[in-house]
Amino acid sequence: MTKKFTHKQIIIAVVIILFLVGLIPKVVRYITTTLSAREAGYTAIVESPQITEGEPTLELSGELKPFLQTELFSRINGLVSNRFVQLGEHVKKGQILATIETPDLDAEAASAKSALISAEKRLMEAKYKYDFAKQTNERYQKSSADGAISMQELDSKYNDFKTAEMNYLGAQADVDKAKEDLNRLLALQSYKDVVAPFDGVISKYNIDAGANVVSGGSSTSTSLFEIQQIDKFRATIYVPQNYVRYIYDGQPVEVYIPENPKQKIKGYISQISGKLDDVSRTMEVALVIPNDGKSGLYSGLYVKMGIDIKGKEKIMTINPACLITFTKPDQYVAQVRPDSTVHFIKIKQGRDLGDKIEILEGLKGDEKLITNVTDDLEEGQKIKFKM
Repeated sequence: MTKKFTHKQIIIAVVIILFLVGLIPKVVRYITTTLSAREAGYTAIVESPQITEGEPTLELSGELKPFLQTELFSRINGLVSNRFVQLGEHVKKGQILATIETPDLDAEAASAKSALISAEKRLMEAKYKYDFAKQTNERYQKSSADGAISMQELDSKYNDFKTAEMNYLGAQADVDKAKEDLNRLLALQSYKDVVAPFDGVISKYNIDAGANVVSGGSSTSTSLFEIQQIDKFRATIYVPQNYVRYIYDGQPVEVYIPENPKQKIKGYISQISGKLDDVSRTMEVALVIPNDGKSGLYSGLYVKMGIDIKGKEKIMTINPACLITFTKPDQYVAQVRPDSTVHFIKIKQGRDLGDKIEILEGLKGDEKLITNVTDDLEEGQKIKFKM
């Protein structure tokens, strides 16, 4: 019974082997035919990067900000008695913008004056007692030479002298403290007049006569005014890494409003951060743009800025179709190597120029890049191509 079962197993195994021997060549032929058909059906269209002299002007965008801007808070608690300026009004440094009534502070200052007067009187009294005790002690010390005065009396007068001295020094300290308290309150009273810290324009106010104000600069304090200096503006731009070497302090810059590109305003670079951002690979650069009041410039305006770099920069660009979109966040292009195989290259993209893309890193310029990349292309795959 066991021998018959073993013979059956052998027969089945032989059949399976014969079946597989016949099937495997068919599978191989199928795979080969499929790959050949795929290769025959796909032809890569390639083109090389272009290297040009670059743009004559580096154009970047930014937002105009006041050269100086500050929000004014009250240094004292009180009630607004008058507001002297309106929104958009030009003011001069030191000009009074508003006045604040401070009845509580005035009462404190009056009390501090009285306290100082009392402290000065106590100082005078302590000084008289100190002078008298000092003279008495000196007389007793002189008289003790002939033995007419006992040691106990000498010690007593000396103790009176030292006590009067300590009282005098304490009274002097009380006077100093009273003066400091009064000076502090008088300094606070000087803030009754809210004045402009620099020449500028009132860009916001939050008070009217009778308004209660709270001192300080926190969220619970009362913001009185916002003032901006706009005889010149600041702007910040971010210069790409490959252009950083062409900028310098004081370099002229042309600024224009996109709605009126023919009107150019002259500015200049005032500060260069000296550090590239780790992510964007750009450097922060600050500009100063003078405002003559006739150019239509104002704070918050979106502007374009041009820096002359003519003849200084060669740039490499590629067809946007070369970019592989399914490998984000990294950016790749597909190259056809001399042996007709595919090779993926990681690149760093610069500016999007519309019909072309600037390339900052990754390419030499002589590569044949595929413009009709498909997601089934593989590294090292051999393909047909045409320029």
